[in-house]
Amino acid sequence: MSDRDPPRPEPEIIPPGTTEPSHWRGQRGTGRDARVWVWSSGPHGAQMRYGRPGPLGLLAVFTMLAALGAVGFFVFLGLAAITLPVIAALAFAGILVGVLRRL
Repeated sequence: MSDRDPPRPEPEIIPPGTTEPSHWRGQRGTGRDARVWVWSSGPHGAQMRYGRPGPLGLLAVFTMLAALGAVGFFVFLGLAAITLPVIAALAFAGILVGVLRRL
């Protein structure tokens, strides 16, 4: 690698059974129950926690699913309201052309 290449980050291998990197122990904000570590370009990482959604989170998810279902239903109704009269008009025009052709 030449001197002009930017430095590349080296992967940190954490042995099984450890919950955090050894050089992070004793720093503020590091928990032993952390499962996901997010590294940025800075010298320190950020800890990201996740867990089961609570009642408010579940309510938000189900509300979004219901809203998406309602939008889909109304789109379907709109397509049916446009398509059915067009099909009926084409069928009527076909019958009319058939009758006029026999005359």
